[in-house]
Amino acid sequence: MEFGQIVAPTIKELFIEKIEGMIFSGALKPGDKLPSERELAEQMKISKTIVHLGLENLANMGFIEVTPRRGTVVTDFAETGNLETLNAILRYNGGKLDRQMAISIIELRSAVEGGALVRLSRNHTDADIEELRNILNDMVSMEKSGASASSVAAQLAKFHYKVCTLSGNRLFPLIMNAFRNVGNVLWESSVRFWGVSALYEQDMHIVNLIAEGKGEEASEYLDSLFEHYIQKTCDNY
Repeated sequence: MEFGQIVAPTIKELFIEKIEGMIFSGALKPGDKLPSERELAEQMKISKTIVHLGLENLANMGFIEVTPRRGTVVTDFAETGNLETLNAILRYNGGKLDRQMAISIIELRSAVEGGALVRLSRNHTDADIEELRNILNDMVSMEKSGASASSVAAQLAKFHYKVCTLSGNRLFPLIMNAFRNVGNVLWESSVRFWGVSALYEQDMHIVNLIAEGKGEEASEYLDSLFEHYIQKTCDNY
């Protein structure tokens, strides 16, 4: 058995995590002005260069706004943030999503996948249908062979990403991939909630609807599954 190398965080990463934590905890609120770079460096016993680079990263993630002569101000990351902001929230929460964030991601996924199902139902080949069915069959085989929940969840995710790829829309898979790290939490939750057998039946039904050219029906069916999942599980986030 091999043990991977332990990599310690850099001073810059620790600085960023410190400021992020103060923002998430409410110690720093939107509109609050941060001390100057020199003052931060002196108070935190680190170099001014580290502070400067760390503030640049925080600004890129939408946590702060740096304005010449006005200084650095904390922003409302819900309005100015991006995908990196979401990843930072997950790191702070130990990989857990709060209820509203989980619902928001599910709703986005529903919109993207729903559109992909409609497109794929209109422009699919027999090979596309066979590929999707094979992915689902492999998921069942993995579960029977004792694969971990995370491995089974990854196979489930592979199916849904493939639907987006085969749809022919070049942005759908990019959007799904952008949320891959965040989505892993929800994929594993889906496996625990539904169980592999139910997921297999649900997704195979979706494949059959695609094969029959019933994309709208497949999209509505997927929406109903998401709605049920939200009602039953999102109170636990």
